[in-house]
Amino acid sequence: MATPIQMPSLSPTMKEGKIVKWLKKVGDKIASGDAIAEVETDKSNLEVEAYDDGFLLEISVPEGEVATVGAPIGYLGAKGEKVSGGAAAPAAAPQKTEAPKAAAPSAPKAEAPAAKPPAQAPAATGSGEGIAILMPSLSPTMKEGKIIKWLKKAGDKVSSGDAIAEVETDKSNLEVEAYDDGTLARIVVNEGDMATVGAPIAFLTPKGAKAGATAPAAAPKAPAPQQAPAAAAPSAPAGAQVVPLRREAAPAASGGGRLRASPLAKRIAQERGLDLAQVRGTGPLGRVVKRDVEQALGQGLAKAPAQAAAPQAKKAGAQPEARAFGTRPEPQAVPMSSMRKVIGQRMSEVKPGVPHFYLTVEVEMEAAVKIREEAKALDVKVSVNDIIVKAAAIALRRSPKMNVSLQGDQVLHYGTVDVGIAVAIEDGLITPIIRDADLKGLQTISAESRDMAERARKRALKPAEYTGGSLTVSNLGMYGIDQFIAVINPPQSAILAVGAVAEKAVARDGQVVVRKVMTVTLSGDHRVIDGATGAEYLRELKGLLEHPTRLLF
Repeated sequence: MATPIQMPSLSPTMKEGKIVKWLKKVGDKIASGDAIAEVETDKSNLEVEAYDDGFLLEISVPEGEVATVGAPIGYLGAKGEKVSGGAAAPAAAPQKTEAPKAAAPSAPKAEAPAAKPPAQAPAATGSGEGIAILMPSLSPTMKEGKIIKWLKKAGDKVSSGDAIAEVETDKSNLEVEAYDDGTLARIVVNEGDMATVGAPIAFLTPKGAKAGATAPAAAPKAPAPQQAPAAAAPSAPAGAQVVPLRREAAPAASGGGRLRASPLAKRIAQERGLDLAQVRGTGPLGRVVKRDVEQALGQGLAKAPAQAAAPQAKKAGAQPEARAFGTRPEPQAVPMSSMRKVIGQRMSEVKPGVPHFYLTVEVEMEAAVKIREEAKALDVKVSVNDIIVKAAAIALRRSPKMNVSLQGDQVLHYGTVDVGIAVAIEDGLITPIIRDADLKGLQTISAESRDMAERARKRALKPAEYTGGSLTVSNLGMYGIDQFIAVINPPQSAILAVGAVAEKAVARDGQVVVRKVMTVTLSGDHRVIDGATGAEYLRELKGLLEHPTRLLF
């Protein structure tokens, strides 16, 4: 009996994957452990590995198409074996979505229009529009992306690995990369326009095929492509195995061939003056990915790190010019960015949907500030916020009822302590996660916080770096804010709103003295945390911050 090869799930946020390239063709003999396809997930490009011996009987999802997690992408079995009925269904499924509205009510699904949406093109590998380049999904919350700039124009020759467009998502700006050689036949989504995840944004004529004389046509075709990913996703057969992905280290370029690197890796390397030829790639087929570049930078291979500061310097100090008295310019209507839209949507859901409660405490920070000053004298970079993150993590470990999150109708109790840090970026807010913060020293927390905050402002964080945890620290003290209330970031169950450390008059032993005081407000999700639990947590946090030597034990 033919065995289905399913699209694997490699992260809590992955819902679908795109077949970038089939490494085997129908009829090829497969051995257990062979890589059979390269897949683009929500985090990286990896290879699907076979776990049975046999022959590749059928490819259910062609290159360039998207399949949901658990959907069969191919079938493996004995030579000459027939795949049972239904395997061909995915190719036909998209045709149903575009049935003409004016067709007779009796059988509209049987007649799919030939010249309608670009989403149909991936199903046909060598005809029609060519190979579809789809809008990728790069974060758990991403539903659409905005084309910032086309880096290629219609008619340009394109090689596999070339960056063809810059896209704004709800979390970061990234480049869309071509995975085939050919000619950019048609641009479907123009600069400044939006496309839903999985929708075609352009079409590529394969190398050797004749490119049609198609100009970059404007295309109001965004709604239809939403159906494309679902096309390759019939319900998985019972007993089918989920095939994990494999990652092997390999040189970025071998034998003088073209260097393979992801667009983000290329961008970071260019900013930091790193020669990618020196970097060993661990991505599919030896592709250099971001983690390889970061590892190389950590080993001191960068030549010109000062270049990285250039983009930041451009933005700094840019203030609107003063207008002449008496002139009243009209207000400008600026479209919301993808990130701003998601923040707006999330906040409108969270505030009415999550019952918040608030607890506030004042903390004397004399001892904590002294630790920071001593670290500074030793030329060690440690901020007050690093000390707060460390204390928040240890307090979580000692208050296990706080270290929870609500997932559907289940409460997850975490065995690890991961703390988020709220980072303000140009068009919103993001919360990188410090993993195992209770086990890390202040210097490590400081280095990780600075690194992730810097990459967050460049919109270069991976989804795995800003998801998870049960609590976030949001600090507005550097802006002189004494006290505020923060909104919980679900599925986390709590957030700490930290104000400025300021000198205040307090009563001690019948006398008025001046102390460095900080106000902390806890927002808790009342569905999973009670007020008394939150109060115990704040008491523990206050004790750790006022006696920071306890952070060592």
